[in-house]
Amino acid sequence: MLWPATYQSACLQVLLSHGADPKKAPGIMELAVSVNNIESVKVLLNAKVDPNQKKDGVYTPLCTSIRDNRPDIFHLLLANKADPNVPASEYPAFKCITHNRLQFLPPLVDAGVNLSSPKGIVETAVSVNNMEALTWLLEKGMNPNDKNPKGHSPLTTAIRENRVEMVDFLLSNGADPNVRGQDWPVCMAVRNPPVLKRILSVLAEPRAFKGVMEMAVVANQLESVKLLLAAGVSVEDKNGGVFSPLTSAIREDRKDIVWFLINEGGADINAPGEHLPVVKALRRYRGDSEILEFLLEHGADPNKVYRGWNGVMQAVENGDEQILRLLGEKAGFDLDVKDELDRSVTEIAASRGWDEAVQILKEYAMVKSA
Repeated sequence: MLWPATYQSACLQVLLSHGADPKKAPGIMELAVSVNNIESVKVLLNAKVDPNQKKDGVYTPLCTSIRDNRPDIFHLLLANKADPNVPASEYPAFKCITHNRLQFLPPLVDAGVNLSSPKGIVETAVSVNNMEALTWLLEKGMNPNDKNPKGHSPLTTAIRENRVEMVDFLLSNGADPNVRGQDWPVCMAVRNPPVLKRILSVLAEPRAFKGVMEMAVVANQLESVKLLLAAGVSVEDKNGGVFSPLTSAIREDRKDIVWFLINEGGADINAPGEHLPVVKALRRYRGDSEILEFLLEHGADPNKVYRGWNGVMQAVENGDEQILRLLGEKAGFDLDVKDELDRSVTEIAASRGWDEAVQILKEYAMVKSA
């Protein structure tokens, strides 16, 4: 009988006066708040019902008053010892952030809320794009580098969500671009050149973050590549010690970035990444030879061996007579080099029964001086 009586405070009062036990209706206070009946809340408080008692083991009266924007009930609960640090689905202070109820934060602070526990309230303000709350929290002295339980920092969340204004505000208020959150800030920022530009303006040593140039290539952000190069990051900067910017640009078919890395960035056209650039171009060949021809015209050596393999061997592996002839015309063939199994390229072609390839290899064989 108590549950429906929360809608009618007079009925609720009569039931309680005649011995109804509110302990047998756990969560009744939260129900009274959720139906916005302040008189029923007062009746229950007078009956010594705990203002922190949860409904369904989750929902608290205080958090519900914040969620539903009930200022009169909110203040009544605080005045009657509702605990501002007892969580519902969220902690009360976090609820103010996520539901845009900033007006409730000062009373919570006065009531003893701990804004530092759990950590992550500043990151929460960023994640829900609440600039007003972010400003208020930092003005109250909250740490702009505090991470949420997942390890995400306010700065990396702002970068992930492309919130340039928040990135700028955080950096201007003590956020450290060297602190890792979801990832390293500069590594995440390569996806958004304006954000990267701002990060680089305060980052003392961008070269310390290995692989960032290759990440910019994979993100298909030529402008980020240019910004990193201008900041002193090497054009050969490998990700994981393996993936080079040039070979990744070839793999991802980023023609404009390939052109820039070689023509403007000074990338070594014969330096290996996961493979030699010319080998990567051959492995990625799908009928468009533009990148391959560009590499050959700018000095790529298909005869150079890396990890027992080279471009000529890859061309034979591909089985494309036109491409094999292109390599011969542009660079010629060194028939003395061996693969990791100690086979020459002519032996590889012959083992496949490809007589035409053997003839092409011999036709364009390099003549070595005695």
